[in-house]
Amino acid sequence: MKKVAFSLGGRRFEMELESEFALYVEDDLTLNGIATDRDNELTKLLRAYLKALKQNYDNEKQIETLLVDILT
Repeated sequence: MKKVAFSLGGRRFEMELESEFALYVEDDLTLNGIATDRDNELTKLLRAYLKALKQNYDNEKQIETLLVDILT
């Protein structure tokens, strides 16, 4: 397990995650401009969240398309 921590709007958040996933989360936070060593604007987290939702949506659509192709 590994801790991931960041600050938003003056409030510090710490989460303990499985080590490999924690590294993925840290990289994704960095790619989205969310620093772990200083306070961040809430809008940065919102943008990162919406980006993740869009990726998930696209992945689900692709899976549905592949299933239709396989089953027909």
